[in-house]
Amino acid sequence: MTSDQLGSFGFLQSGFAQEPLSLLDFGLEARQNETYDFSNADRDYSGYLFQYTLEGQGVFSWEGRDRVQLPGTAFFSSIPENSRYFLPSGGTDARWEYLYVHFQGEAVRPFFSRIRRFFGPCFCLPPDSFPILLWLNLHRELREGRRLKSYEGGELVYRFLSSLLRTLESPSLPEPSAAVAAGLQYMKEHFDRRFSMEELAARLGLSPAYFTRLFTRETGQTPLSCLNGIRLSHALFLLLNTSLSIDEIAVSCGFSCGNYFCKVFRRASGLSPAEYRKRHGG
Repeated sequence: MTSDQLGSFGFLQSGFAQEPLSLLDFGLEARQNETYDFSNADRDYSGYLFQYTLEGQGVFSWEGRDRVQLPGTAFFSSIPENSRYFLPSGGTDARWEYLYVHFQGEAVRPFFSRIRRFFGPCFCLPPDSFPILLWLNLHRELREGRRLKSYEGGELVYRFLSSLLRTLESPSLPEPSAAVAAGLQYMKEHFDRRFSMEELAARLGLSPAYFTRLFTRETGQTPLSCLNGIRLSHALFLLLNTSLSIDEIAVSCGFSCGNYFCKVFRRASGLSPAEYRKRHGG
């Protein structure tokens, strides 16, 4: 990365003191053969820091363990907390190029808590994933003269956090094999019918156990979870756009009965179908 591509941008707040999300500053930086060592425990302000390694390497230390930050690796920390990030000393080629984003707001906490719980402070992201491209593209646009509008910084932070969690929870997977693709297509076209995974596997000429392993490996979820997701998606539409009863919706979406539909729906949403319709149906 050339020096004219580097640089940081800061943002003044709108004056709305209770803004739930606000972008403070972000940028692309390079550190090389210098003292670069920050402790998040010593900060005199609060917020959150996301830092993604583009080239070279650095170190993020948390709970007494050093985690090397190689290209494609990010750390996500709250400020203040007992963590530290630094450029390793020694050697003449020590260099760390990274993208960083600094933001604050109460709305960050649920995203941060979920990411820390399931993925820890450090994780890998593809360089062409949306959470990274969002900031790289914005950096280029700001260098070319664009200016953010009021509250746009908070909007960008929300898009970033949502896409970050989505990317971590549903990483990009390669194109499925012919058998898995055929199984997916059958589910989409016949979700309103009652059929077992054993019957679907037999239709594809596979054993149920092999089909389940293959499908799960290639899609990240079991065949039954995928089928229920397709059925629930259609059920949501019917709940919000028709006056069909719960039992009628269950049957039309391929569930064996209303009770089973309610059980699956509550497990996925935390609400019963009737509660969901009352809350969101307008």
